[in-house]
Parts: sequence; C-alpha cells; structure tokens
Amino acid sequence: MDNLGHYGQSEASRGTGRTAENRLPGETPENDMHATGSNRTLAAVLTGGLFTTLGVGLFAFTIPLLTLDERVSGAWLGTAFAGYYLAKLLVSPLSGLAADRFGPKPVLVLAMAAGCLIPMTYFLSPGMTALYMVQVAMGLVTGLVRPVGLAALGGSADGPALSRRFAVHAALFNAASFAGPILGSLLYTTGVMGPVLVGLSACLALALVATLLLLPGEATTSRPPSPEAGPVQSRSRAGALLLAIGGRSLGIGLTAAFYPIVLADVLGRHGPVVAATFAAPGLATFLGLLLAGRFDDKTPDMGRVVLGMLVSAGGLYALGECRTLWQFAAFGVILGLGAALSIPASMFFASRLSHRQGAVFGAANLASGLGFLLGPLLGGFIVHSLHAPASGLKAAAVIGALACLPLSTHVFRDRFHWGRGMAWSAAGLAACLLGLLLIPTLSPDLRPDGRDEDLYRFTDVAMGTVVKLTIEAPSRKSASLAARRTMTAMRSLQQDFDHRNPRGSIGRINRAAGQSWVKITPRAFAQLDRALAFSAATGGVFDPTVGALTTSPFYYAMDESVARTKSGLVDYRMVLMDRPGGRVRLEKAGMALDLGGIAKGSIVDAAVALLKKHGVPAGIVEAGGDFRCFGDRDWHVGIRHPRHDAVFQTIAVRDKGVCGSGDYRQFVSPDKQGGPIKHHHIINPSTMDSAHKSIGVTVIADTAELADALATTLFIMGPARGTAFLKEYSPKSACIWFLPDRSVAYTENFPH
Repeated sequence: MDNLGHYGQSEASRGTGRTAENRLPGETPENDMHATGSNRTLAAVLTGGLFTTLGVGLFAFTIPLLTLDERVSGAWLGTAFAGYYLAKLLVSPLSGLAADRFGPKPVLVLAMAAGCLIPMTYFLSPGMTALYMVQVAMGLVTGLVRPVGLAALGGSADGPALSRRFAVHAALFNAASFAGPILGSLLYTTGVMGPVLVGLSACLALALVATLLLLPGEATTSRPPSPEAGPVQSRSRAGALLLAIGGRSLGIGLTAAFYPIVLADVLGRHGPVVAATFAAPGLATFLGLLLAGRFDDKTPDMGRVVLGMLVSAGGLYALGECRTLWQFAAFGVILGLGAALSIPASMFFASRLSHRQGAVFGAANLASGLGFLLGPLLGGFIVHSLHAPASGLKAAAVIGALACLPLSTHVFRDRFHWGRGMAWSAAGLAACLLGLLLIPTLSPDLRPDGRDEDLYRFTDVAMGTVVKLTIEAPSRKSASLAARRTMTAMRSLQQDFDHRNPRGSIGRINRAAGQSWVKITPRAFAQLDRALAFSAATGGVFDPTVGALTTSPFYYAMDESVARTKSGLVDYRMVLMDRPGGRVRLEKAGMALDLGGIAKGSIVDAAVALLKKHGVPAGIVEAGGDFRCFGDRDWHVGIRHPRHDAVFQTIAVRDKGVCGSGDYRQFVSPDKQGGPIKHHHIINPSTMDSAHKSIGVTVIADTAELADALATTLFIMGPARGTAFLKEYSPKSACIWFLPDRSVAYTENFPH
C-alpha cells in the first residue's frame, strides 16, 4: 500500500543513529559499531562538503572580476557558468549510480583529488582557456560531491536522526556559500588568479583529507529495507517530489539573479542596505536549518514539504509587491523560513524514493539543477518582455506553487484520507486559482499610480545598472512597443561604448593600443570625438584615457605607486583620430579609453531621441540615478545628500538632463596616519588619485551627456574653479556641490 503512515516510527524503534549513552537494554555492541560508523560518515560528509563548497564558491566569485580585468566579453562569462551548471547537471545522476555500485568513498576521493590537481594546470598554461576548463571541471566535482555526500547520509541513518542530519548539512552548505565569496575577494585583492587557485586546491585538499580519514570504507549509499520503514514510495509520489524540488530551485535561481535588481529599483539604495536585504532570506534559512537540526525530534511528514514550499512561494510572491525596506526584510525572512522548513523534509523523503541512495540523490540533484538553469532563463525572458523584474519573482512563485500541487494530492490522501479523485479535484481547483494569479503577473498594469493615467513605467537592466522608463502614451501597447525598442537600442550602444566588451569599438581600440589603427562605428567615432573636445575644454580635467587605470577592477584600491606608474599613459592628446577613415589609434601600449564619465548620458539622450521618434510626447529616461526628462510638463526630482539617505532637496525640472557624481558609490577607506582617507572611483588625472575637493555633485544641463560629463569634471574641480568654468563653457548649466566639511555650494542659477 502506498501510504506514508508507516514512516512515522520513532527513532527508538529503528535502532539507527544510536550512541552508547542512549542504548536500550538488550542492544548489542554491533549497534554501537553501527552508530560510530554512522557518526564518522556524518562528520566526513559535513567536513568534505563544507570545504568543497567553500573552495568552489571562492573561485566562482572571482571569475566575473577577472573578466573585467582581462576585458573579455560577457558572452565568455555566460558560457563559463553555463558550462559549470551543465557539467554539474549531467554528472549528478551518473555519480549517484557510481556510488551505489562502488560505494561513496571511492567516488568522493576521486572527485576531490581531481579538484585538488586540476586548478594547478593553470600554472602550466596560464590564460582564460585554462580558467574556463577549471570552471567546467568544478562543475563536475560539485556534481559528484554533493549528491554522493547526500546519498551517504541517506544510507547512514533513518527517521528523525536522518532529518536532523540533512538539516545540518544544508545549514553548513549555506554558510559555506556565504563565506566562499568573502574568502575569494580577499585572495583576489591583487588582481592575480594564482592565490585564488591555490586557495581552491587547498580547500579541496582539506576535503580530501577529511574524507580519507573520517569516511569509513564500509560506508554505503544503500539502506536495507526494514518492516518499520514502510514501503518504498511509488513512482507517482517520486515524480511529484522531484517536480516540487525543481519548482523550488527555479524560484531560488531566479531570485539570485533578479532580486538585487528589484531591490535597487524599489529602494533606490546601494551598498550595505541592498546587500543585507538580499541576504535576509539566506540568513533566515541558515538559522532555521540550525534550529531544525537541533530541536526536531519527529520524523517529518510530506505535509511539511508542501507547507514549507508554499510558504516560500508566498514570501517570494510578496517580495514582488514590496515597496518598503521593512516589507522586503519581513517577507524575505518568510521566504527563508519556508525553505528551512521544506529542505530537510524534502531530502528525507527523497531518500525514501529508493533503497539505492546514489540513484535517488542523483535524480534529485538533476531536478534541482534544471530548476537553477530554468529560473534565470525565465527571469530574463520576463524582464526582456515586460521590463518588470518584480513580475519575474511573482511568476516564479506561482510556478513553484503549481509544481507543489501533485505532491499535495498525496498529502490529502495520506493525512486526510481523501480519495484519489477528490485529492486531484482540489489540486485542480488550486491550479486554476494560481493560473488566474499568473495572468495579471505576466500582464502587469504598468501605470505608476492613479493620478497619472497616461504614464507607464518600465524597468530593465542596461549599462550595468537599473534603467527606468516613464512614458506618456495613449495605451499600454504603444508604450510597451516604444519601451522595448528603446531598451534594445540602449543595450546596443552600451556594447559599442563599453571598454569591457572586446568586440565593441572602445574595446577594440584598447586592445590595439600602441599597435595599429582601428576602424570603429560612426556613432562611437562621434562619441569619442565629442569626449576629446570636452577634454580639451577642461584642460584635461576630464580625460577618457584615464582608462589606463580605471579599466582595472578595484583600481581605486590599488597602491598609490601602481597608479602613478600609469600617469605617462594618461593624456587625451595621445588619442589619434583619422577623420576621413573613421579610425582611431592610441599612441602607447598600455593606454586605454574609459568613456564611463560621458557615455551613460549619451545613451540616455539617444533613448530620449528614439522615444520621441516613436511619438512619445513626454517622459523620463533614468539610468542609475542619472536621467533626462522631456516634454511639456514639470518633473519633480529629489537630490540625496552623499552622507544621508534622506532627500536633501526637491527641484522641478522640465526638458533637462540631471546627473550626479559622488564618492559614495565605489570606494575603500583604509586607515592611514592622520585618519581614514577615502579612495573612490573618480580619479583626478593630474594626480592619478581620487579627487577630494567634493563628496558629491548634481548637475542640471540641456542634455544628459553634457550633465554627465560636467558632473565628473565639476566634482574634480570643486566649487571655486567649477563655477568659473561653467560661466565660460556652459552658462545655462547649474550645479550643487556637497563638500568634505558637510557644507553646500551652488551656482547662482541652481534652483534652491
């Protein structure tokens, strides 16, 4: 009979996980030997899994940073991670089958030994190709270690003891996932991959040692059937459980990719606030799992799996509706606690799918891996189609809840003794209600509020930041068409102007520095021509060749002597322009262009021009706090003080560009003699150090390009020199300076 009622036997009746202290009368020493081996298996799996996850995490975190330093394309980064996930996905079921046949120890030892040695191949042939291979190899290693480790746990205990072990395993896995990136950032401080790869090998070596010393040779992934354990679950129950696991993973994968965008869009904050809010679900899961592992003395039932997943789905859906910080924090905790409730129970019941634990957890990891792959793809499709990241969270929540419904039918039948037809009727009704909830999620009302019935708001990602379009249009259809084409154009311009894209115009110029002429697109040539003209007008205060320093990641954290060695490569006059041929050349090897101080404004202006071309009479294009408003209407804008979250001043603007610069976006504050000195991303080309005459500026100009370029320039100049420059170069533009002594300076024409 396919019934879970037999699974509720007590740990005492099973005789598993017993220690000498709590042995019942009549038990033999063999029980103690089994308990000792079981505890050694637990220690080996926890220690080996912890160090493996830590090592892979520190390596994976540094790969995106390296791509910035080496100026490789986002496509390379995407294929590297896709290769990692694909390798992990394919090897998981095979690793389980191998563990069932040969035992878990040989498989784990082989995987961890390979994980120790493969990173060292980088030192034989340094390069991006070698790192790509290491990334894929780490996918194979984790695809072997995680399911086999879980399978070994599944064969080591039963009942509440097994559920507690799964809880502790998941808690440590989450902890290592947090600690890995932190360790990786410390090892990559110098921008060299050598320490990172040594750290990866060291972590896998520690995992290997723990496995060799602790894991008993007789450890198995098979648990012999016992009358008390109840029957192995049916295929329908197995499929329902795997479907629910995949649905939960889909939500986790999408959340990891797009939740930060939602936070930045709604909260409008950066740094610790967004990071802490983003981490709240994971922290709640970690703490919940620790509590579950310590105090849960009951064998879990299937209802706990369904309840936990539905709670997580509800929390995820609510996150898509949140508008305040406390709401994000509260529902993030609910999301995490739901995961903590369902994870150990789902692992426990996965172990009941078959007595062959390797095959079981290979299949479970396959289902989970598919979810992790499909989640970001679903989110990308929704954001691209609707320009609303929050809709992706809500859609993932609904899909995750739908994936739980087949499993819920078994709960109805087992706990409430419903018939098959009645259970499926209830699940079908719930599916209809969820479908009705999904329809408005995928067709959101894009009006920002009821006061502006003709305004439609879109959110997307471009230029490495959140882009918002507020469009006046007669219908949602016309607004959506204009927004979609505008976002596509913005991404195209970004790719051409971004120095991180080696196939874009600026990227190709930088790669050929000191070697040859490069023919670039007319739009990039015109953009660079305007940037150099502005450089000449500022006397080199604004200089795109500062890219010799700023194209390196965390350049503002480098030693000052390193920055000064690049000063001979910074001079806009060493950029040669062949106007008839549309070609550009940098005179010296090591030179590089960085149009970050002007390109965002130019792209925003191009977006405004395209919206006007599509008949949009008024609107705002905003990118990371910089924007251009247009049309015959006033727009009210809040200006934030660089040292406070509150709005310092609200101004009304019409048909203007507004851009800001500040030392609060990217910075480090090392303690030096005389007090902490902030090193930030705005570099004064004359000193090759961070500019310190301002802590923030906001500029109002006729175009976003002019406002963007002026913001960088006036930040470096400070108010005295900056005011004189504005009167001569652009008297219609206005600026407010926030100064290091917390005082404020204005130009006479700034609205205040």
